[in-house]
Amino acid sequence: MVSADELNTALQACGYSSLGYDEAQTIVKHINGSISNKNEAAMFIAQLIHESGGFQHRVETGRGHGYDYGSTSYYGRGYLQLTHDYNYRDASWDIFKDDRLVNNPDLVSNSVDMSMRVSVWFWETRVRPKGGPANNNFGLTTKAINGGLEPPGSSGAIRRFNMYGKVANALGVRNPASQ
Repeated sequence: MVSADELNTALQACGYSSLGYDEAQTIVKHINGSISNKNEAAMFIAQLIHESGGFQHRVETGRGHGYDYGSTSYYGRGYLQLTHDYNYRDASWDIFKDDRLVNNPDLVSNSVDMSMRVSVWFWETRVRPKGGPANNNFGLTTKAINGGLEPPGSSGAIRRFNMYGKVANALGVRNPASQ
């Protein structure tokens, strides 16, 4: 559905550098294994690009903004920046059937593959059920990821939506989502 070349075209459209072949292939393998159409892929990719600075960061930058993640150990990791102890626990149990991500949260950010596995898990369990992809509403995906931190109309929400527009265009989405 999404090729490594399309992913790199989307990254460039958003002002980021292309990824190397292996990294891009790993990312699109996970996207193609979990997303059912190009529009949802565009939503997911836009959120991944925004949260990770164009796939450059698998660990939250600028920690210490006063967010309470349940513990200082459970700050943002992975491409969608998994936070909070309960998310680490739920992801660990759903993916591995044990507490390995709770006991060693750095595993989430240790590789492209693991960062994508956890990001897909978050999308499937926390974002998709909130209706954004099903209702063709990009704003609902942002709300599911950041709650009230970037309300509709805020500069962050607008930046994410503009990024989605560029990704949707790069992927040839015919019916782009509303904000």
